[in-house]
Amino acid sequence: MDVPSAPLYFPGHPIPDSATRRRYRALARSAPWLSTSINLEIQVPTQLAQQQLNLAGTVTVKIRGREAIAVHSAEGELLFQKETFSAQRSRGYVASTNASWQLPSELSTPVFTADQLVLRRPEISGFGTLLPIGYWQAILDPVELAGAEPASLDLAFDHPTYIHEAVELIHEGRPALAAVLSAGHTYQPAVAHCPLVPENTRTLVVLDQSTGTCLLRKVLTEDGSAPVAPDLTARVIAQDEYYINSQFQKVHWLDQPTVNP
Repeated sequence: MDVPSAPLYFPGHPIPDSATRRRYRALARSAPWLSTSINLEIQVPTQLAQQQLNLAGTVTVKIRGREAIAVHSAEGELLFQKETFSAQRSRGYVASTNASWQLPSELSTPVFTADQLVLRRPEISGFGTLLPIGYWQAILDPVELAGAEPASLDLAFDHPTYIHEAVELIHEGRPALAAVLSAGHTYQPAVAHCPLVPENTRTLVVLDQSTGTCLLRKVLTEDGSAPVAPDLTARVIAQDEYYINSQFQKVHWLDQPTVNP
């Protein structure tokens, strides 16, 4: 593969060995199995904003599993909510969505590493149309950095991304793994128009060790020129909190009209 040259982003740290690379890739595969719910503060870049829903700037995102989401502005105003737990399960649903045959992560079992990260993951039902902004899929589940399983030693191509540097650090108060990456020949972004690692770049991607989510994506440049993609940032506020259904429903069940038999 063609690897762009650049000075070290983390000078003084050793070149990552195979164990460090395996751990980073396993963390990138693990997000669906690390949290039952997550509360994030996301800074939405202007280029990726959803202006129709006022989803721009700093927003707070609550997600329960892959079935419900609520998004609030920095002032606490509800901007977006959606859920699938009350969706119809009719014949039309079965015919129209792969969620009827792909299991959610909590009902599937991947192959874990010794430190309980995911070495090899099964095909699971994704977020579908739950997310109002497409690139959030890559932030919440950065599996595109590693692929669903380690690259085969029998194949000519390497992993989806090449890891130039990798270090453990504290990012905004949370333990994280950071790596400088380049896209390989087999790299397939989850969102075609917004790859976490743009082609022909070196890109810094910081993963939260507790949730597996992407806390920072920053495209590195050598000459001070404008980056080819905006910075993507997220901050974990809470993990595994309990959220009741009504936080994600537009109409609460108590507000439903009474139907007399």
